[in-house]
Amino acid sequence: MAITITRAEVKRKCMISSSDTTWDTDADALMAELQPSIEYTIADQYLNDTANTKLQAVLKLGILEMVSGELLQQIYRTAGASESVSVGGVSLGVRQEHGAKLIDQGVARLRPFQKLTDGLTDEAVIATNADNREREFSSASMEGW
Repeated sequence: MAITITRAEVKRKCMISSSDTTWDTDADALMAELQPSIEYTIADQYLNDTANTKLQAVLKLGILEMVSGELLQQIYRTAGASESVSVGGVSLGVRQEHGAKLIDQGVARLRPFQKLTDGLTDEAVIATNADNREREFSSASMEGW
């Protein structure tokens, strides 16, 4: 893996005290599970550009946000973690959407650096329908779908 994410960074992003070891095993497992998968979606030209420290910082932050967001989501799914009280329109409790928003933020941050995976190219493709009429599809004609 070209980028290094540490447990301490994940805990800091999740606002978990460094002395709290409750979620250390989960954080380690998520880093081992998610980071290689996330890095695989990033184009090699960006991952291999290690001389560009600002680019590497952006990539690391995006991965860190996604891993941290998933840890928060796991914490919210544990028994008792998502309890809240609402009285007179005021709610007290955990903001459960924070983890999902953090994941979305990481996805958006890494989107410009991802490999082309949608299969659409600028080449036109001919397809036929049941009436044997030919239709032409290209990435330009599919915009907005």
